[in-house]
Amino acid sequence: METPFIDLHTHPAMKPLGKSFNSTPGKNSSNKNRSNSIWHYDAPTTLDKIANITTTLTKFRQADFTSLAKGGADVVFVSLCGLEKSFVMTKLGTGLPGDVIGNLVTGLGKKRIDHVQKMDDYFTDLQMEYDFYKQLDGHKVRVDGKLYRYKIVSSFNEIEENRDPEVKTIFVILTIEGTHVFNTGLKMMGKTADPKEVLANIDKVKNWDPRLFFAGLTHHFDNEMVGHAQSLKGVVRKMIDQSDNLNEGFSDLGRKMLEKMLDNKNGKRVLVDLKHMSVKARNEYYNYLEKNFGGETIPLIVSHGAVNGFRSYKELVEDDLFNYGKFQADDINIYDDELVRIAKSGGLFGIQFDERRVGSEMELKKTGTNLNRRRMLFKQSKMIWNQIQHVAEVLNRHDQYAWGIQCIGTDNDGMVNPLNGFWTAEEMPLFDSYLEKHAYNFIASNQSDNLKQYNKITAADIVQRFMHSNAYDFLKKNF
Repeated sequence: METPFIDLHTHPAMKPLGKSFNSTPGKNSSNKNRSNSIWHYDAPTTLDKIANITTTLTKFRQADFTSLAKGGADVVFVSLCGLEKSFVMTKLGTGLPGDVIGNLVTGLGKKRIDHVQKMDDYFTDLQMEYDFYKQLDGHKVRVDGKLYRYKIVSSFNEIEENRDPEVKTIFVILTIEGTHVFNTGLKMMGKTADPKEVLANIDKVKNWDPRLFFAGLTHHFDNEMVGHAQSLKGVVRKMIDQSDNLNEGFSDLGRKMLEKMLDNKNGKRVLVDLKHMSVKARNEYYNYLEKNFGGETIPLIVSHGAVNGFRSYKELVEDDLFNYGKFQADDINIYDDELVRIAKSGGLFGIQFDERRVGSEMELKKTGTNLNRRRMLFKQSKMIWNQIQHVAEVLNRHDQYAWGIQCIGTDNDGMVNPLNGFWTAEEMPLFDSYLEKHAYNFIASNQSDNLKQYNKITAADIVQRFMHSNAYDFLKKNF
């Protein structure tokens, strides 16, 4: 059974666009049986699931539009991200060994990786991905006997106006992950950012139709504008160097970029996604808003994040006694004082469905790999509930509404290690049912006793807000 949901951060085009390089680069096939179709269904086999559990590699598709349709997607914020060259130009080089590992990690195919290694223009790559989505905008596809389509929209009114009782519509909102796509971060190709070119590219994107809604200012590597947080782990971290501009703030060009993106006179304002920004950059951004937009509330967004459980960057204290030690301490994750900022701004906090982000090593060990299926599903979904509960308790302590910012931000098909059992968008109805068990247990226990009266709502309402309502209400107000 479908469960209507909204996903704040997902990558449906990443794998089919990669596969298009095997035939016609950038061609989004209308034949869903082709691997270069955004509707191509490639559900994980038993072997795929075992491989993911044992190696964390995710070669199957998680967010193709057929899986989204089967799961009940209502609105998806698709992330155009322009694969960064440093992912495929590793310490193993650009020859076959490096390509093989890159292909294993990304599932994009060798020809796509070869293209990224050679190219020296990220903006052209961004335009290709943008066009890839537009090619099948409105194209009708039959899934399980029903007609579906996706529709790229530029406003909340377009969502309401384009609902069709005959054709189920998945509404698509465009976002960007990493402003290297404006053609920066190409020092390895002997190029430094040209400010005039970068600002001109931002103007072009701000006038897109359909429009861009928000953008993450940095991703995994130096883009010459905004410092990034450490994001890679394990074997990948040993092979790939993130050190350039790591943990730094805004450059002069970065501040000019920010000013242009937030300007609402020349094209629509592009909101900022805090994910991947260093702590220093995040704090500089908060200060920038207070200084330049003191009379205006600009909503803060984390499209696909997690909490780290600490009070603040300066106070590494855990106030959450129920979830003590359950979260990853990395500073790419969000501090409690930032959660309060997000709530006061009327923003959103998308929770990422990535094992490597949402649970500490101790918590991950508790989920085990040899549990029966029901127990595995319960334990895996509990890691997301822990995040939701922590946010609620932080906001409750600070006299804020506890359940209004949490929402889904899976990062599906963005090289994540998915929650075992909840492999793709198709499992969202299953996830919904398990999440309600955790919400019910919380409400029925003494853990909820400290909630202020206005924060005591039903388990069903908590889950509905997380799955759909919070993001939907945000769009109604801001899009």
